[in-house]
Amino acid sequence: MKPKRLLPTLAAALVLSTATGCFNYVPTEIGAVPPGESVRLFLTRAGVDAVNEGGAEEALSMVSEPVLSGEFVRRTGDDLFVRVPTVRRQVGFHTSQLGQDIRVPAGEIVQIERQELSKAKTGLLVGATTAAITGLIVFILNDARQPDVANPPFDPVEDRRRRVFTLRFAH
Repeated sequence: MKPKRLLPTLAAALVLSTATGCFNYVPTEIGAVPPGESVRLFLTRAGVDAVNEGGAEEALSMVSEPVLSGEFVRRTGDDLFVRVPTVRRQVGFHTSQLGQDIRVPAGEIVQIERQELSKAKTGLLVGATTAAITGLIVFILNDARQPDVANPPFDPVEDRRRRVFTLRFAH
């Protein structure tokens, strides 16, 4: 592969491998989720209204269904509390995520999913990153071993004498 094509290919492979992510969301039961677990809740229309009444309209993502993503905090009676990120605060190198606890009625949850580490996606990410770094090192080493080829100076008289094409006729 030519050097001009190798670097963009490696960069694209690295970007695609990191875009795959290392997590999956797995359907689970409400009682099986421990506090502090990342969850994704699919809500009914009444559940969306309850979240909106709490003043957290921006926490909902409406792709095809109303979805609320965050960290499971606790369950009290018929309500679940989910902490959704609102503001990121940075002091020097330390970054902390500030969140808002949102009350969601348990009866208005269509489905709850918890975040789980995907070994296949993580392996793909590690493999693609290793391949990209190895390819880059091989490219650098091969380029360093090849001596610089000096092009002969341009001679207009000599270049005029060269044949551009040859016609051959059969006997």
